Amino acid sequence: MPIYTYTAKQGPDRVVEGDMEADSEAAVLARLDGMGCSPLRVREKRAARSGRLHWPGRIRPRDITLFARQLAGLLRAGVPMLRALTVAGDQAENARLRPSIRALAAAIRDGKSFSEACAGFPSLFPPLFVSMARAGESAGALDHVLARLADEREKDEDTRRTVRTALAYPTLILLVGVATVFVLLVFFLPRITSLFDGFHSLPLPTRLLIAITDFASAYWAWALAPVALAGAILARLAALEKGRLFLDRLRLRIPGIRRFILEADLTRCARTLAMLLEAGIPVGQALLLAGETLTNTALREELDRVRVGITQQGRTLADGLGSTRFFPALAVSMTGVGEESGRLEETLRELADYYEKEIAVRGKRVAALLEPALILAVGGIVGFIVAAMLLPIFEIGTGL
Repeated sequence: MPIYTYTAKQGPDRVVEGDMEADSEAAVLARLDGMGCSPLRVREKRAARSGRLHWPGRIRPRDITLFARQLAGLLRAGVPMLRALTVAGDQAENARLRPSIRALAAAIRDGKSFSEACAGFPSLFPPLFVSMARAGESAGALDHVLARLADEREKDEDTRRTVRTALAYPTLILLVGVATVFVLLVFFLPRITSLFDGFHSLPLPTRLLIAITDFASAYWAWALAPVALAGAILARLAALEKGRLFLDRLRLRIPGIRRFILEADLTRCARTLAMLLEAGIPVGQALLLAGETLTNTALREELDRVRVGITQQGRTLADGLGSTRFFPALAVSMTGVGEESGRLEETLRELADYYEKEIAVRGKRVAALLEPALILAVGGIVGFIVAAMLLPIFEIGTGL
């Protein structure tokens, strides 16, 4: 019979932990309920496998999201902060996160607030997380704010995953196709085309293929040099602030990529801004924090201009967005409607949901169109190579 480890709340302030032998998790929950306990966590206890090492790996954003959700649930159940941090640290799946949670508890024990303790770990808790925690502490609703923050982080991760999924398979096809053609031209075809050295008259496709093969096999390293140089220049530009701004502006002018970047960034920005305004953070600071969620520095620069116009010139958010070059008219119109109706937070959340659905639909459409196009392109190149190699053979057979 399996053994389950549990954490449950007994009474208003007491949290109990232990192991229980039962047929299933449902049986454990029923037994705890019969004992008058409210289950917080039930997990099957698995025996450690000998001779197998566990490497926890790096701390991912998902680990911080899970920590925020668990902490929110514990605080909502009335568990004191220090005890909640201890339980959340024990529940952390990533062992690398546990020392940081213990350090948070130690900082709070020394008199710091939760937001101040989180600010001491900028690599784990970004300024947005710290500001939301501070707002939740001021309003006396830290559990609600942490739960909302976990929800928004999960939606942000879903948006990123949607974009990556839409581009993953076409990228794989392109890389495999380029590698296949490169190997054929540089290593295999030179050995085969040498069989046609004694032929005086070859078909045009065969002559063209032999010329490409001879050039590729003799100068492929020199041909890769411009590609490597261009990659080094782009990497250098991306490392510089002005260079990164130039590249991001360039991306926003590429027709196919522009909408993906805009919609993905607007989804994160609108959802974050709605969450910050709902928590009572002033619009200037909210725009500053929401701008940090933008991956494109050109959009971040535009949003910072909007923030300056609001804080220094008294403009509305819709007017500021309307004066930019990159934010679409739909975002400007919906923001204006939200400001006029007094429901800006709800409108921004609706805008984020709309763009999230658009990203999902456009990702499926791009994948549906791009995948067969790449397959046809790679197949056409390989077909040309095969046809060019077979044409002389067919002519010989016809001559005989």
